[in-house]
Amino acid sequence: MEHTTTEQNTPETSAPAELAPEVQDDLNKLIGTALGVAGEQLEEHGAFLPVGIVLAHNGELSLVAVSPTEVDGGEESELDADAMVADLFAALAQQREQNRAAAVVCDIHLPDDVTDAIHVMAEHSSGVGVSAVRPYRQAPTGWEFGNPFLEVGEIQIWA
Repeated sequence: MEHTTTEQNTPETSAPAELAPEVQDDLNKLIGTALGVAGEQLEEHGAFLPVGIVLAHNGELSLVAVSPTEVDGGEESELDADAMVADLFAALAQQREQNRAAAVVCDIHLPDDVTDAIHVMAEHSSGVGVSAVRPYRQAPTGWEFGNPFLEVGEIQIWA
């Protein structure tokens, strides 16, 4: 169920200065919701599956899920998180006319930091993409979450 990335931890960056306030608000709402949903799932279940979140034109947020894809690993099958993420992006692209923004949230591994992280890939219909990464680890007292950092994101839904 682990999605691996080789992205470097970079200093916190923000969206372009010319970003319209409503676009910034939409992206903040999506990223905040995605981080919250993933954090709640970690605290309740110790893991989370990739999921999509859409912001409709009327301002309503909704979750979008896809069926887990399994990889046959012999005696034990494991979930193919990469296939689920690809399926989510395909589903969100098909629904893009109904929404003004969307995000996919998944679990990634940060090898340089030897930790896992919540990864949110958010896009706005105006053509802006933002990626948020929030490291986490399980401590004896519960889950500990680091501060999220933002990077310019890739456009896949409204490409």
